[in-house]
Amino acid sequence: MKGGAGRSSSPLDEIRPQRWTSEMSQELLELLWVLEATVAVFPELKQTLEAVIAGEIFRADELPQPTASERNPPVEDQKRRHMSSKSFPGRM
Repeated sequence: MKGGAGRSSSPLDEIRPQRWTSEMSQELLELLWVLEATVAVFPELKQTLEAVIAGEIFRADELPQPTASERNPPVEDQKRRHMSSKSFPGRM
């Protein structure tokens, strides 16, 4: 592929593919499809956001506070994490 024009602003400017691949074309198409779908649902998302903003609000101190036992992870999750860290050292 053609080299960049102008001056380089970082070492990342030197990282360039040698050629355009079919995988790159597929990734570009997928990105365009995601952008197209996002733009298509924008009116609905805008209405949803406006409904949320216009809705009732409450303060954090109005929420029920969890008990000490509710703050702890379930025992089964603790066992699983413990087993996982033994099987894969350095992993939690």
